[in-house]
Amino acid sequence: MNEIFQKITSADLRDFAKSLGWQLLPPLVKDGIYLMSNPQYERRQLVFPISSDVSDYPEVIERCVNKLAETSGNTVSAIIARISELKDDALRFRIIDSRGEQQYIPLSYAVTAISGAKELFLSAACSVLKPQYHHPRLSRSEALQLVDRSKFRHTESGSFVLNISSPVNAVEYQGNLFEEVMPFARQTTLAINQGLSKLVTAIQMDTLSELVDEIKSGPKPALSSNFCKAITSFQEEHEGFDLFVDFNWAGILPLPEKMQVNKSIKVQRDYFSRIDDVRKELRNAEQQNRHEDIFMASVEHLAGELGPDGRRAGDVILNLYQEDEIIKARASLTAEQYIQADKAHMTPGAYIKIKGKLNSGNQPRNLSDVIVFELIMI
Repeated sequence: MNEIFQKITSADLRDFAKSLGWQLLPPLVKDGIYLMSNPQYERRQLVFPISSDVSDYPEVIERCVNKLAETSGNTVSAIIARISELKDDALRFRIIDSRGEQQYIPLSYAVTAISGAKELFLSAACSVLKPQYHHPRLSRSEALQLVDRSKFRHTESGSFVLNISSPVNAVEYQGNLFEEVMPFARQTTLAINQGLSKLVTAIQMDTLSELVDEIKSGPKPALSSNFCKAITSFQEEHEGFDLFVDFNWAGILPLPEKMQVNKSIKVQRDYFSRIDDVRKELRNAEQQNRHEDIFMASVEHLAGELGPDGRRAGDVILNLYQEDEIIKARASLTAEQYIQADKAHMTPGAYIKIKGKLNSGNQPRNLSDVIVFELIMI
């Protein structure tokens, strides 16, 4: 046990205690000692050495940790875990069998739940980078970097828990989903918190339709179909599991004062189907808005036919480049557009700027209502 307390640095213990309301009294710092007090516990103090080289360092740290556990109503193990996550935002996904019938979860469900947790982080991170109804691919480099640097923590006894933490300074990129200036990782975990809160509140208040309309009309859709899909990954086959998502915020970074943040959010087993309805609505909204998209495209195949005027027109196969995704599509072109397509097909480094409505379906998807078709040389 001494090894555990030896690894707790005095600076981390100090900062964690400060996050619980303890205040540093400076007079003894010059003597190599941290002295801390808390207005709520006038007769209690924390006294511990700054240097870990002191012979009884682990014993002193243990006494302080015990005191923090006692005053905060937590277990010693919980305090140790929270100190280790001092610089991380941490999420706990607790899966509770509401029937109380099983002492296990199916392996296939555990794999799906872990995949869902990963997709939840990716979808929230992509919304921080570019808010939209649906993300065609969850492969933005900053989002993947955050997942790579997040940690799968030890599970806990008594329930089935996924512990995942993300260092708040894991990624240097700053997103723009929120008005406040915050690290990318903090914006991502806040996006998860706010997204879950909105979904659960709307279900409880019977205002899901209003929520979907708000997302569609807002300038920055914080909720995406991908986010909803990730949540439904925690749905068990027989709908017997409730999901609790607990949030612990990095003690080194305060939360925005004006933002209401929930410490724990419960997704009841009967909520999953309603969240899936929101997913479908947002996915459909994204597909309906595709007519506004402008693509860069390469011409892969020409399949036009000669007309009475001796000019070719008709179908071409294109590769449409959208973010990190390549979509194969078919478009029917006029004779003038076909001339440009032929030039792009035959000229190295030539592309087409095209605007039209990309319809859903298997690839090659139908690109209709083409109103812009321009040759671009790169």
